[in-house]
Amino acid sequence: MPDPSRRRTGLPDVDPLIDVHETEQGTLDEMITLDAAESAVAAVRRDDLVAEQDAALRRWRAAKGRLTRAQRDGGAETIAAARERVTAASAEFDRISDAVLGELATISQARHDSVGEIYGQIRRSWDADAAVTTALARSRATGPATGGATDDGPRGR
Repeated sequence: MPDPSRRRTGLPDVDPLIDVHETEQGTLDEMITLDAAESAVAAVRRDDLVAEQDAALRRWRAAKGRLTRAQRDGGAETIAAARERVTAASAEFDRISDAVLGELATISQARHDSVGEIYGQIRRSWDADAAVTTALARSRATGPATGGATDDGPRGR
């Protein structure tokens, strides 16, 4: 939001453009701040999801290890029970992995969308800044409000 108490150029064709630029830049600053917070939350959630998937993988590997031991040392009932545990652990891993990958894709898409919105706002802020620069250059070339050079500077002497 433009700060009306800030000193301006006094040029009627420039000051409103400065206000627009300050508004666009303020919006960009807010978006970047929000994006940083969302990025931190997303990183924590990604870590949690990966940990959940890793834990399911460890459970499946442990079940496979018990099946291998049962096949080496156990009877038919022990082997059958171990196979059931492997099947259950595998199904759990698949279910968790599908959920994790789905949520990671959603997080990734949200981050991608946010970056796109920020780039759009960067463009609007830069365009507003360029409009100020152009107006200042035009004002300097034509002189303030009179359309020509003034007597209060080196150009007017």
